[in-house]
Amino acid sequence: MGLLLTFYVAWEWPNGALWLNTLFSNCISQFLVVIVFLIQGWNLNANRIPFLLKDYRNLLLVQGFIFLGPLIFVLFLYSNNLFSAPWRDGFIFLAVLPTTISSCVVYTSLSNGDSDLAIGHATLSNFLAVFWVPLACSIFIVTPNAGVLNEWFAVGKYIMPQLIMFVLLPCFVGWLGRKFFLGIEESRLDEHLKRITFACILFLAYLSLSKSILLRGEVDFLNSIIVLFPTLFVFLLFHLFLSVCGSLIFSKSPRVRVAKFFCISQKSLVMGLPLGGLLFAGQPELEIRIICPLILYHFLQLVVGACFISPLKSWVRRTC
Repeated sequence: MGLLLTFYVAWEWPNGALWLNTLFSNCISQFLVVIVFLIQGWNLNANRIPFLLKDYRNLLLVQGFIFLGPLIFVLFLYSNNLFSAPWRDGFIFLAVLPTTISSCVVYTSLSNGDSDLAIGHATLSNFLAVFWVPLACSIFIVTPNAGVLNEWFAVGKYIMPQLIMFVLLPCFVGWLGRKFFLGIEESRLDEHLKRITFACILFLAYLSLSKSILLRGEVDFLNSIIVLFPTLFVFLLFHLFLSVCGSLIFSKSPRVRVAKFFCISQKSLVMGLPLGGLLFAGQPELEIRIICPLILYHFLQLVVGACFISPLKSWVRRTC
């Protein structure tokens, strides 16, 4: 509902983003990115990671299926001319994103799956994404021709200081804050922080959607969404197939299988929007191609993922 409302406001008042950017330059976007990753650092539970290292086969399987499986599929589709070339970059960006820290854990818990395992994989994938997503983007989006080391170095010189300032440092400060925090009851504070994160994401989504509408025009923007949906649906079907396969390998426990299924089948809007805005700032056309598939896919994965909760819950009860 929040995303639908954001879409409506962007449609009715796209000039608000232009006014905000004129008034604050990029400061407001950068501030929101810092807040998001500060809270992400707070939510990163490093205590879960050593537990995953004991089962290295499932660790490599789940993280590989999260980061590499969808990417290989997208590159296969593009190499065989099976989807529109202008949206190639957006699907590559979507494919290399981590799983969600929130919805995959919530869906796992509601389905009677192993929520501790889901938290561990979600935490690790979001930590790895800080390094993997910029690297993958520099290889497949910014400089898609292999071997252009000078260009990669130039991109790295531009990206790394921003990553340190807007992503790594806030994450570290947030993690330290969680570690040494004393005062308000943690459960209450976590709920407030989730609302703040959600508000920041909605604001970033508004800025991105408004830019898209202003740049392309309302008719062209709607046509782009219509063109995107069939490819997003194909990507979703493969993503679900990949999740089912990944959940069956190396595990017999139904609760573990449910956790692996939801970890592999989700892509993080919370990580995607700030990183996309950070990595492709100043390139409005590219930013549109990056952000639109992510926002639309977020709708699809939430609805489809929720449809699996009841059947999986019944299956876990029957088999445990």
